[in-house]
Amino acid sequence: MEKYKERTTFSSLENALRLLNLFSMDETELSIANISKRLNIGKSTTHRLLQTLKSEGFIKKDPKTNLYSLGTSLLAMKKIILSRFSICQIAFPFLKELVNLSGESAHIATLWDTDIIYLNKLECDHPVRLLSYIGKRNPAFCTSSGQAILAYQSKDTIENVIKKGLTPFTSKTITSPQKFLEKLSRIKQQGYALSMEELHEGVASISAPIWNRNGEVRYSVSIAGPIQRINENSVPHLAQLVVKTAKLLSLKM
Repeated sequence: MEKYKERTTFSSLENALRLLNLFSMDETELSIANISKRLNIGKSTTHRLLQTLKSEGFIKKDPKTNLYSLGTSLLAMKKIILSRFSICQIAFPFLKELVNLSGESAHIATLWDTDIIYLNKLECDHPVRLLSYIGKRNPAFCTSSGQAILAYQSKDTIENVIKKGLTPFTSKTITSPQKFLEKLSRIKQQGYALSMEELHEGVASISAPIWNRNGEVRYSVSIAGPIQRINENSVPHLAQLVVKTAKLLSLKM
């Protein structure tokens, strides 16, 4: 009986976390039917989860539309979450300098399963519409931020990314496992990753790995902008700026 209760509690917690992860800047409000379908659980179970999260302030319901959105409890935890990643505090002056010198928006990202998640972002004066923001997740394999980290990960981690599938987002997305592995090898040789329209058409990004005190790569720093500004003529200079920023951050870490 006790083991059954433990399994039930774990299942409920897992579903609650999965539910919270459904919300993003792209989808700020969801219906109970939508949540139920995407979590693949019954509406009655979904309703109980929502009521529990609502009572704790993690979820709120619009009485007019009956749609659910994230509550104030999560907003209050934002500073705690950001402080958990010391790099968010360390990186700000370096990102500011990188934005000033490159003229492009800059990010700090980390690996999250087979995705990357942006931990910090600083906009430039003329940003391209990337739909990137703090907390946004993107596939690691087709972003320079993800590639710069993956190049220094174990074979098992890289194989896990490949097994999940190299889904094409544009005509430039690398979908061949062999070509993907070859690119990761090149990244290690040159010290930075370049993604040209692999995730978004018309958008390019450059990223470099950030090393911690244990000699591991857990984060990357990147810039992103339109291909009119990040192209074969500007890449050498911009890559140099990104690599220098990554090295400075590595020293600080």
